[in-house]
Amino acid sequence: MNAIEKKYINHLESTVFEIISNKIVKTKVHEIVKKYLIDSHVLNEKSYGFQKYYFEYLNNQELFFNKSNFFRVFKKKYSLQGIDNDYLDGLEKQKSVILTKIRSNQICELYLESFKKAKIKRKEIYTEKDLGSFFSKLVHTFNPTNYCALDNPIKELFGLKKESFFIAFIVISNTYKKWSKENPDLIKKIRKEFINLDVKKKIEHEKISDLKLLDLIFWSIANHHK
Repeated sequence: MNAIEKKYINHLESTVFEIISNKIVKTKVHEIVKKYLIDSHVLNEKSYGFQKYYFEYLNNQELFFNKSNFFRVFKKKYSLQGIDNDYLDGLEKQKSVILTKIRSNQICELYLESFKKAKIKRKEIYTEKDLGSFFSKLVHTFNPTNYCALDNPIKELFGLKKESFFIAFIVISNTYKKWSKENPDLIKKIRKEFINLDVKKKIEHEKISDLKLLDLIFWSIANHHK
């Protein structure tokens, strides 16, 4: 990355950082947790049903390798559209390579090789499709402390609508990490309040990375509280 490219990425990250800081403030932790975490992800049955799947599959290497239809289930649970079974079966054959690249942070290589121009079959015709959303969610599943599970509403919320999905994925993941590192007391306070308000202990809080915690909040803001 040259100086100009780095300056541009830094600008995008600064913009996202400012939005996070404006949305998450110390004086509103209870309101944030109640509205964007409890109401949206614990009391909402559809979201809670997904969270159960999420915690079961998160970093579960044994399940990843032993479940023959892992990617078909993954696609269904994340409501990923326009992906045919031939492509998913191809991913099943590459499981070892995929996991190695995710765990070793070779995500650019993985994205370009398997997700940037994925050959998707529609009827009898193959077309190329960028599966950035699928890619981000898969990478997050097996490297949750470094990468977020990005979707388009969050991408747009952070002012990155016109950026490529991959660039937005990197920018938001990096900014989540930076913001969490610079606001450890606030992150800790949000976690504590989340646990306290989750009175029935429905969430596996020990499995929630800082990135996941922020992603849950901003998913709720982007999808339900525009």
